[in-house]
Amino acid sequence: MITSVIFDMDGTLFSTEPIYFKCYQQAAEPMGLKFTFELFESCIGMSVEDSSKLVKSYFGRDVDVAYLYAQCGRNFEQYMQTHPIPMKPCAKETLQYFHSRGLKMGVATSNISRWVEKLLEKAQIASYFSAVVTSDQVDKPKPDPEVYWRVAQKLGADVSQCLAIEDSVAGATAAISAGMRTIVVPDLKQPNSFVRSNAFRIYNSLCDIQPDIEELLA
Repeated sequence: MITSVIFDMDGTLFSTEPIYFKCYQQAAEPMGLKFTFELFESCIGMSVEDSSKLVKSYFGRDVDVAYLYAQCGRNFEQYMQTHPIPMKPCAKETLQYFHSRGLKMGVATSNISRWVEKLLEKAQIASYFSAVVTSDQVDKPKPDPEVYWRVAQKLGADVSQCLAIEDSVAGATAAISAGMRTIVVPDLKQPNSFVRSNAFRIYNSLCDIQPDIEELLA
């Protein structure tokens, strides 16, 4: 029986990916670089180390990836100060429903602590979560299962009692590898064959899970 629900954040709770893409474009342009959507899509769900290698292979070894990433971060923080960050359809309603059922909830994210705190507080949903683990709190990022194991440990739940909700291939792979019942709501990238074969369910939207809720939590 499911006692805990663990959410990814970017692309699952928040529609942040299009904003990140714009921030990367704005950071790359003064460097004389064109950060394409295809490159951005390829980087989704990767660790900083792996995405840095990909960016270097795309633009050339001399590109200053650290500066590019830092400027993108500054762009995003400025955006957060002046714009609302949209939540995914039915995200807040899903949180409210699981909370009403008495389930413990956590966040397992590849984002960094200071952004996670700001996003959760700005959306007024931080109080729903008893455990939050970010990329700067683990040794191995997704698709390694460490972040999900850490959240389950903080929630005091066995992995077999956890329902994970993800959008990306790397995130879903991490949750499945952690031994959790995993449902996938793709954002920008569609599931690969491993995720399609091992996910419990795949949905088009969080709005679609309600009819299956008893089965998901059984």
